Amino acid sequence: MKKEEYQLFLIRHGETEWNKERRLQGQTDTPLSEYGKGQALQLADQLKNSGIELIFSSDLKRAKQTSEQISQSLGLEIIYHPGLREIHLGEAQGILESELSNKFGEKSYFAWKSSDRMNDQFRFPGGESKSEAELRVVQTILSLLKISRRRKIAICSHGFVLSRFYTHFSLQEFPHSKLGNCEVLELTISLEVPEKIYS
Repeated sequence: MKKEEYQLFLIRHGETEWNKERRLQGQTDTPLSEYGKGQALQLADQLKNSGIELIFSSDLKRAKQTSEQISQSLGLEIIYHPGLREIHLGEAQGILESELSNKFGEKSYFAWKSSDRMNDQFRFPGGESKSEAELRVVQTILSLLKISRRRKIAICSHGFVLSRFYTHFSLQEFPHSKLGNCEVLELTISLEVPEKIYS
């Protein structure tokens, strides 16, 4: 095995109308708003001198539209993967955040909003638990990295799963209360990869 270092650019997709309304999206396939499209265009311009070599992207529209804008501006290949989707929120998808307590109870609302690991098994009816979503995105990104020959990679995905991936590998609390639309977090990680990739 050979140890390799990867520089990752964790990118949350641009704004959607549901983001603006504070409506839970989860894996609902919502597109970017006009404002979100402008955010993606501006982000692509900011990343021109970043040295990014490849993009991994969620296959949901809001992430695809964001990554496509970056791809067009930087001339990069995109690899889409359903494992990079946002956490599935089951029956809470499409519900306004302000309505969560009424529909699912105060306890559920606080369990969802809490960053305390004691709530990692919380799930809305029909959805994933927080820990399940974290495991899915970590495994997906690691498997994609191990078959990639690139070392500077953008990962265009969603707020919750990106925050969990960052915390998992940085061993630090997520630096914000929430990653903003089209915000970028850089993270360097080291992985052991098979020697045969380099032969």
